[in-house]
Amino acid sequence: MATNEAKARYGDEIAHIEPIGIEHIKESERHGKVASVFTLWFGANVELATLTTGVAAVALFGLSFWQATLGLIIGNVIGALVLGLVSTFGPRLGVPQMVHSRAAFGFFGNFLPGVFNLVAGAMWFAVNTVLGTFAFTTLFHVSFVFALAVMVVVQVVIAVYGYNMIHAVERWMVGALTLVFVGVSIFAFAHAHYALPFNPHSLGQYTGISGGIIEAVGLAWSYLLGWTVFGSDYTRYLPRTTKPVSVFGHAGLANFVAALWLELVGVALATIFPAQAAQSNPVGLMTGIHPAWLVGLILLAIILGTITANVLNIYSGSLSALVINVPIKRWMAAIVVGLAGAVLAYIGHRSYYVDFENFLFLLGYWLAPWAAVVMVDYFLIHRGHYPQSIFYNPLRILGRGFWAWIIAIIASIPFFNQSLYVGPIAARYGHLGDISYYVSFVLAGLIYWMIGRQQKA
Repeated sequence: MATNEAKARYGDEIAHIEPIGIEHIKESERHGKVASVFTLWFGANVELATLTTGVAAVALFGLSFWQATLGLIIGNVIGALVLGLVSTFGPRLGVPQMVHSRAAFGFFGNFLPGVFNLVAGAMWFAVNTVLGTFAFTTLFHVSFVFALAVMVVVQVVIAVYGYNMIHAVERWMVGALTLVFVGVSIFAFAHAHYALPFNPHSLGQYTGISGGIIEAVGLAWSYLLGWTVFGSDYTRYLPRTTKPVSVFGHAGLANFVAALWLELVGVALATIFPAQAAQSNPVGLMTGIHPAWLVGLILLAIILGTITANVLNIYSGSLSALVINVPIKRWMAAIVVGLAGAVLAYIGHRSYYVDFENFLFLLGYWLAPWAAVVMVDYFLIHRGHYPQSIFYNPLRILGRGFWAWIIAIIASIPFFNQSLYVGPIAARYGHLGDISYYVSFVLAGLIYWMIGRQQKA
């Protein structure tokens, strides 16, 4: 059973450090309104990293505005549906996403996805912090190291306070961020080169328009997959009576609208400033926007948007540390994740776009089959009904979902297509881009459905 029970009621207190780690949330601790799910995810996505996903569709894949739009719409539809579905697990089960994963993967079988998610949390923190730090140095004319230190401290402090503080920060910031990026959108869509053709000499290694569009689908889906593994982390305190359809609607719609909107702004800016789009510092895209007074607000919004995204990465990364039995408290784990991300941000800030693309693809390679397994487990195997012991019993060493996940990842390797590795099938059929996500997602779901229904627990 769960250990380290909270010593005092947490409730809806914002200024108290959350005392609960990965324990089941009791009825006496349930609180909040489902509308906070929308503001949390909308605020987390209205930031520069989302925008650069759209930039990559042009700068790396050579797509035109309309080609990129098609790919990004499809990718965001898939990603928002999956994230909306897993978010519904929180009120029903009252456990974090990676704790629910134990049902399919087993207590120790879940360690490997837990490690991957811990590393991903630190890496996402690094990706976003690089952007916020670039904006900080441009706005305040300070050194990269000083700006990095300030960004890290602010973000870690919020994550240390935990669930209630994170939801509050998202509510406070979402309005201001939306207004600023509306201003960016007006400029971007008014000046975009909608007739700019496909560029076969872009930075990517994919063959033709079809390969580029498939990559754009994968990039957008992978971006939201990075959030999917956090889904129920931010809904598990909601009352058990919260309607699943409402949670799904708020989470799915917020992610789809915010992600697609910012990505299309990125596509538009990349057609306006193709030279800056190819540079390692994407903040350069913003400094060319007029009127000049808007630039300062944009840089400030980038800094704030970095915070709204990264507090989720630190917080959920710290929960994953507890899932793999790291013997520290949640708030201590948040500090460790933040420091690790700071080091990664310093090391990787000189080659942003290529590193960003590789990072999103690597996330998708393990997250797509993981998402398929946990959804099949919830909707088809257990149908939403679990004994609480299934999440905390260390005697359940390896679950059948672990093997379905591993088999699907291995089977998808020949389809990998990115700068770190090109599989034999991808090399032969370059016009397909990287379809490994779809292969592993479908295969993992089918395998687990066939073998998992034979043994529920």
